[in-house]
Parts: sequence; C-alpha cells; structure tokens
Amino acid sequence: MALPTIILDNTTGSAIELKQLAVIVPASGSVTVSDFDSPSEVLNDKELQTALDAGDITVTYMAVVLTLEQSKALIQPITALDIKHNLTALVPPGVGDDDAAGYSVGSNWIDTVGGSAYQCLDDATGAANWSKSGPSAIPTGNTLWVDPINGDDGTAVSGSMATPGQFLTIGAALAAAAGGDSVIVRPGTYAESGLTVPTDVSLISEGGFRVTTVGDAAAVSHVITLSDGSYLQGFAITVPTTASLAGVAHSTGTATVYDLDLRGDGLTGSGDGILKTGTGKIVGGNIRCSLGGMENLLRVSAATLALDDVHVPPSAGTIENVTLTEGTGRFQGQAHNVGNPNVVDCIHVAGTSTCIIYSPNWFNMTNGLHLAGDGVTVTIIGGSVDPTAFSLLIDPALTGVGTVLVVSSTTVQPLFSFPSAAIGTMQLNATFHQTLTDVRNGESRVVGADMVTGFPELGSGLVVGEGSSYSDGIKVISTDGTETMVGSVVTGGSQVDETAAAQSRSGSTLTFQGTGVGNAIYFASSRETTAGAALKHWAAKVTQVAAGVDGSYVMEIWDGAAWVGVGVQASSEVETYRYSSDVFLRAASDEFLQYGIDTETTWGLATADEAGTVIGPSYWVRWRITSTVTTLPTFETAWLSPSQLQINSLGRRRALGLALWRETLIIGGNVFGESGGVQSGNILVGSGGVPTGWTQNAPNSRLNNSGDAIYTQLIIPYSLCTAFPLKITPVYSVEGSQPVTVAPTGTVSVLPVEVQGVDVADPAGGLVPIPRTLANTDTLTANAGQAVGPTALTGTTTTENFALSTVFSSFDINGYYGGDLIMIRFEMDSDGTPNQDLTMWTLILEGVAFSDGGTL
Repeated sequence: MALPTIILDNTTGSAIELKQLAVIVPASGSVTVSDFDSPSEVLNDKELQTALDAGDITVTYMAVVLTLEQSKALIQPITALDIKHNLTALVPPGVGDDDAAGYSVGSNWIDTVGGSAYQCLDDATGAANWSKSGPSAIPTGNTLWVDPINGDDGTAVSGSMATPGQFLTIGAALAAAAGGDSVIVRPGTYAESGLTVPTDVSLISEGGFRVTTVGDAAAVSHVITLSDGSYLQGFAITVPTTASLAGVAHSTGTATVYDLDLRGDGLTGSGDGILKTGTGKIVGGNIRCSLGGMENLLRVSAATLALDDVHVPPSAGTIENVTLTEGTGRFQGQAHNVGNPNVVDCIHVAGTSTCIIYSPNWFNMTNGLHLAGDGVTVTIIGGSVDPTAFSLLIDPALTGVGTVLVVSSTTVQPLFSFPSAAIGTMQLNATFHQTLTDVRNGESRVVGADMVTGFPELGSGLVVGEGSSYSDGIKVISTDGTETMVGSVVTGGSQVDETAAAQSRSGSTLTFQGTGVGNAIYFASSRETTAGAALKHWAAKVTQVAAGVDGSYVMEIWDGAAWVGVGVQASSEVETYRYSSDVFLRAASDEFLQYGIDTETTWGLATADEAGTVIGPSYWVRWRITSTVTTLPTFETAWLSPSQLQINSLGRRRALGLALWRETLIIGGNVFGESGGVQSGNILVGSGGVPTGWTQNAPNSRLNNSGDAIYTQLIIPYSLCTAFPLKITPVYSVEGSQPVTVAPTGTVSVLPVEVQGVDVADPAGGLVPIPRTLANTDTLTANAGQAVGPTALTGTTTTENFALSTVFSSFDINGYYGGDLIMIRFEMDSDGTPNQDLTMWTLILEGVAFSDGGTL
C-alpha cells in the first residue's frame, strides 16, 4: 500500500519544526512528509498554526495545491486536503477504488442508489477493501461550503469544496440547503441576520466560535432562526440590541445548539441571546457569553430550553438575566456557571414557568434566584450560590400561592429577601449548607419541610452529635491476664493486636485469649480532639456471633493509679431491649455497651507495649473475665462509640456518652414513712398573711431528735441507664437557736431490690427479654444496702428560715433493671448544737437517662 505524502514548500524565511512528527521544514525550501496518520496531523501541528513571518507556505496533497499566504493569523485545518470521500456514488465501491484513485483508509463511500454506506479498510492498489456499514449509517445529504474570501454565491455548487464552487454568504447556502444537508462555514465574520436554518439542516462552523462570527448588533430580525431538526454549532453570535430580538430563536419542533458564544454590544443592549417560544424543545450545551450588553442571555417563554455547561465569565456590558423563564416556559440546565459582576439575576422566574438547575456555580453577581411570579416551580440541586446581594429574592407583592421551590445539597449564603406571607404559603423544601463568615455560623440547614427517614417497608435511623460508632483509628489488644502495669504502661500478658479482627465485618472474629480469670481485651482510640488531646470513647458497639456461657465480666478503666470497675448497660441496637449488666449472653446480636463514665470520671492515660510497639498514651477500657467462662463469646465487630443521640430505624430514641441526660424524680414529703419522734412540719412561708403568706404543713416530715428517720420507695424508671449511679439530694429547712455551732448530720441509705416479673435478659441467650422468675429474684433481705453519711447538713452559721440542700452520692444500681424497686431511708444522726429540728421538704433522686422509657 503506497503511503500518501504532503509536500511543504516554505518561503517564509523562518524554519518550521513539526514537533509531533520530528520534521523540520527549512527556512527556504521544501520537505516531503509521508509518515502521518491523517493530513490533519500535519496541518494541525502547533508550529504550523503560528503567525507567518514573510512569504508563503505551499502545501501539496494528492495533486491538490494550496498556498498559505502571510496573514498574521492562525492557519486552520484545510478540509480540502483531507481524506477523499465519495458521497454521491451510484454503485458500490470496488477493488479498483484504491490509493491510485485517491482513496485511503478511512475514506467513506455512499451508494445513493443502493442506500448503503461503505468505509475503506485497505487502500492497496488493485485490492482495495471496503466494509459495508448498512443503510443510512452515514448521512446522505450534501455539504455546502461557505468561504468569506473565495466564495461566490453566483457560482456556488452544493457539495463542492473547490474554488469556485463555495458560497460567499451563509444566507445563500442555507437557501440552497435541503433536509439532511450540512452547511460548513469557514472562519470569518459574517454580518448577516434573518437567517433560517431549514428543517433537518446543520449549520456548523469549521473553526469554532473563536474565529467564526455571525450577526449584527443593529439587526432588525433574529440573527438565526432554527427549524425542526436544525443543528447549530461553533459560532460567535452578535446579539441584536433591540428588545425581543435574539441571536438564536426557535418556535417549533426540536433543535440542537452547541459551542456558541453569545455576544452583546458591551454596553446596555436589550436583546436576547437564545429565545425559545412556541412549542417543542431546544437541547444543547457549551453556551457562553464573552461580552455582555443584552437583556437576557437565555429566554424561554414557552416550551423547553435544555442546556448543559453555560458559562458567563466577567466581561463588559450589562446582563439583566442570565436565564429568564416566563409564561409557561421551562428551562433545564446543568453546570450553570456565572461569575460576572454585571449580571443582575442569574435566574429570573416569572409567569407560571419552571426552572430546573443542576450544579450551579454562581458568584459575584447581584442576585442568585429571583422569583417574580406566583405559581412558578424552581428546583436547584447541588452547586454553590454566593451573590453580592440576595441568594433568594421574592418580589414583595407575591403571595406564594402555587409556587414550589426545592433546593437540595446546595452551598448557599442565607441572603434572603421575601414577604413572610409568601414564604409561608409556597411549598418550600430547602436543604443547604451555609459557610462560616464573620456574621454567621457554618451550618447545614433544612427549611420549610420536615426531615423524614425510612419507609414502612424499611426503616432508617438518624445519628446526631459526634457521629456514629467507628472502627477507623481504634486499637484493640487481647491479653492472657498475666500483664502488669509498669507506671502507666500495660506490660507483658502475651499481648496480641486484635484491631483488624475488631474492625472487620467479615473474615475474622474477636474473642478472649482464654476462659480463665484475668483474660482481657483492651480498647482505645488513637484519634485526637481538635486540640490534639487523646480522644475518649464512652461506649462500644458490638456484633456478637457466638454467645458466652457461664462466667462473669467487669468493665474497667485506668484512673492513673489502678484499674477500677465501672458500670455497664447493654441494649439491643434496633429494639432497644435493656440487658443491664448481663453482657455477652446473646448470639447473632447487635448491641451497645454503655459504660458508666462521664466527664467527671477520673480517667487516666495509659500506654500498651504490644510486642515492643508502643500504643498510646490513650484512654483505655478493658473487658476482663472475673469468673471462669465455659464458652467464650465471639464478636464479629467491636467498634467505639462517641457521644451521640440516635433515633433508630424503629423511631426509638437512645443516647450514648455525653448525650445522655440527667433525669430527676421528686419525692414529696407527704409520702414519707417515719420512725422515732417524727412529726408533721409546720413552717411559715410567704409574707403578708393569707393568701400571700401561710403556714406550710408537711406531714411526717419534721425530724426533731437524733435517730429520727423517714422512709420512701420508688421503682427505677425504665428510661434510666443503670450503668450510672444514683444521686440523692435532700431539700430541707432547720429550726432552732441560731447561729449553729455544730451542724446536724444525716445519713442516706439506699437498697435496690429485684422485682419478680420485671423484664430482664434471657439467661438462655434469647434476644427478647423475659420476665424475671421468682427463682431468679433476690429476697428483700438478701443484700446489704448502701449508706452515705453521716454528712453535715448545714454550715456553722445562721441557717434558719432557708430552704437548704445537701448532695448524697453515689448509689450503685448496676445490674438492676427498670421496674426494680429502690428503698430509701434518711436518718438525722445528730441534731447539732444548739439542737435543730429538720423539716424534710423533699428528696430529689437523680439518675442518668438514655431513652424515653420502656419499649412496646
């Protein structure tokens, strides 16, 4: 197969280096280029595309000679020197339609009689090979060429690229075009208007909008009107300055536009860039405006305008609206980019029109979205809106009736101006992000609509606070129970790094090294706070795949000197079943283990020395076996939990960590039992006599001798987390000679009592709690109570005629359940000096709540 050649004869006086082909054309002389894939590889070479110095370059290809004269302009690819085609043949190609006939690999052949298309696969002399592509695979229309220098409308011939044979004006070429034809326009400036692209005709610039301009600012009609099936690409279009005249107009059928630069007059023109009216649709993309001076860049009064990649960079000239939708028009856009400070409104929506924008990038302009009509529909998805005046401007006279505004996942500064009545009437659903400034916080916001998760068929949860449980940045180590603390370093104990097993959802599991007492698993976070401090964790989320049998466990933290036990409460993730401290009993379960630690807990930093690898210093929690286990529990995952408020997939609320809250139970004086010489209290309160002052009577509330005691009882609320202790605060008054020199003292005693029938963890390992049996219920006298005191109740000062309080803590309820009983006793151990009588107004009982109550 013979190789085609291009001969470059250079008389410019400057050498030309074709860098892609490693060929140098001497300053004066010629060179033959044969090693190329297509002529455009030579003609598009960057060196050949630069301004000429002096003289000419003569290009010869396939017996066609073209002289490139000195022009101080870019040389564009010359289609005349491209691969030879035959688009008007009456018969199929044969073996003789080869390189000798001017054809080459890639040449196209149209058999207009047979209605088939062919492409050359091999141009070997006498043995050409053509592949049949099938009917209508390649358009059968003619190509009409327009050349502003060499064209002649009088001698132009459809399908001819020769000179003469090309058109001088676009208008003449369009008038000669028929359906299926393409009008190719060479670079130049065409001061034409009133052009109509016929049905199914394509109008395409050869060099693109940077070198091909059409239109006239003084035009008295639209520059280009598109018909059904019209295709427009690659032009800079001068927009008329007269109102309601457009650079591109369309009113029926479907038309396509690409790669257009719509240019105003640079001042205050009143025309439109693209105008859509009537019926049908315009689709396309890569629309830009490099020069302002128009009323609207895009205007749709009826039907649909759908464009991707709209760009409006800074330029001279005003633009009232980048996109105006009015009447019943509909605009659909993606990648809508506006950064021109001379733009007033990016989007102006009037009438009952619709505007849908995906991924806007609006900044520096005056307003983002301007609503100028009731009953409009606007959707903005993603992107960023950062105007100088208003992100959302709603005309003050509007009512909002029938208006729908949806904004989703968009970064928007909340610069809003709207009538309150309209914003309350319209259907508004906005979820957006606002960035931090000197006058507002950085926030993600929801306005106008409820946040809804889940469906009846599949629920979804919500986590608020420090995020959900995490595995990234955790460290997990198991030991055999022989480890010791050297200072604050966990040393020895056959430490094994179990982090990967604890993190992984599949393929590996986690358990203790052995069943004996002392075997332990340590958990810590290697992450840090924003201040660079080690990060604490308050709970664990575990997925258990095999149940533990027998044995017992303790949860411990390092307090800086020793490992101390803390409370724990297990609960199921979805159902929020309470299991108290009955941990590791359930297979195939997803549970949270809440530790009884908070910011007031003494928790020291420690370091693990796992096989010489120092881990920490970190805040560690360890699970330790305290009595021999028969079967070890096995975990698929064990992740750490930060502070979070969770509404799970059933809509049940649960808190972990510092999101837990204190719940207060108030016990009035009228419910006390008494022993000793307890009497009713009668104390003057208020002033001015009845009805503004009176004697308050508190039955069984006055303790007037050492040893007097009062009693009460209540159940543990189902909302309490039993990993945390109770706090009891007596509120009282004292009466007696003043001042007090020796304070009276008191002791609070608390006894939690198991209640038969309360739902507890199933000892057999079932996920659903079961009623506690009588056999598994402690008697009233099985356990000793907890006593705090004697504690001084007042200071040594004048304390009469005050309501006073003293805190007694802490009372452990770990291992008990909501519904169990709490017995409470308060005794005045000493009535002080001088002797004081004490009237108990109330006992305040405080626990830590993690949920709203028991489950259904």
